[in-house]
Amino acid sequence: MLSCLIIGIVVLGGLGAAVTATDPNQKNTQRSGISESPYDDELDQSMTDYDGSLPLGRTNIFGYYANLSIAQSFIPQMEILTRTFFLMARNASTSHPFVLAVRDNLTKEDLSVVSIEPSEFPIVNGTPTEEQLVWIEFNFDDIWVTPGQTYYIVVYTANVTDNYYWISGNGTNIYPNGTVYLSTNDGQNWTEFPGGNADGCFKTYGLHETFLQITMKGGFGPSFIIKNIGNYTAWDVTLDSTISGGFVFIGKHLTINVSELQPNQEITVRPGLVIGFGKVTISLQVSAANVKEMSSEASATLLLFFLLGIK
Repeated sequence: MLSCLIIGIVVLGGLGAAVTATDPNQKNTQRSGISESPYDDELDQSMTDYDGSLPLGRTNIFGYYANLSIAQSFIPQMEILTRTFFLMARNASTSHPFVLAVRDNLTKEDLSVVSIEPSEFPIVNGTPTEEQLVWIEFNFDDIWVTPGQTYYIVVYTANVTDNYYWISGNGTNIYPNGTVYLSTNDGQNWTEFPGGNADGCFKTYGLHETFLQITMKGGFGPSFIIKNIGNYTAWDVTLDSTISGGFVFIGKHLTINVSELQPNQEITVRPGLVIGFGKVTISLQVSAANVKEMSSEASATLLLFFLLGIK
């Protein structure tokens, strides 16, 4: 049945004819999913040359109903995947959310997932034209990925009659680092699009990993020097410090956030007043949107307001 469905879809959607590249900036963009990112991510992978659309979901195609799920494989070149876009629309009868998941194996668990309500999509009657489609943003929880490894963007909806969306693509091998896969049994089995030449109209965004160096100092309360020793801006830097042991009355736990830190830039963070006595341990955890969590500990002596002998 899947073979017949594929043949029908090729005829229906017009996938297979090369077209001139379109400018993605000329299309509308619909924002969906989680709130906007607090940093400037960058375009990583994309295929934006449109030549047809497929119905994703359960609909009557050439005399029988089938529930079509679609996956697009891609190879990221950045360490953090932040969001994706697809060029899409929906049928007027669509009633259930559209789900997008990122996986490193088509049939394994999701690395990240986001669900978008039908109201976020433009409505079309029948097969859409390019002008009726918009770029829909899927802003899921950021995930760490391995550059050069294949991942899959899996999209599907509830297996309910006439609940379907339109997702666009191209039937030629314009994007060499991936291809389209189809499933008609709710993702239990997948079949590569014939010839491996089809790709969805998609865009992925991400961040490059960078690295931080942390130095602790004592004196009138603790101070922490954070330096970006990597090649890329560190975004949304969070520092958590805890002072334990001895007799600490004020300043046991502090959290500091820095929106961005440029390469080779350093800042000195002074959490504020710490009051207590005795031998203490300073525990520090530092993370950022594109920095893996770091932790360190140092011992010191707290004499009322002063920290001495940090080591």
